[in-house]
Amino acid sequence: MSALFLTHAEVCELTGAKNKAGQIANLKKNGIRHTIKANGWPAVTASAVLGGVQAPEEKPTWTPRKAG
Repeated sequence: MSALFLTHAEVCELTGAKNKAGQIANLKKNGIRHTIKANGWPAVTASAVLGGVQAPEEKPTWTPRKAG
């Protein structure tokens, strides 16, 4: 299954910037998860913006292994 990425126009609208450096700076400032493609432009998944459903992490519980 491939991730659904925002288009260049959507990233421009989201960040308010049209250049690479401006978009990356805005994404970092706002804490939006992104990656940098080989050509230097940021890639943002739709779930990073829309807030996909995440399963809550279960904290592991400690159980002793000592034989009683």
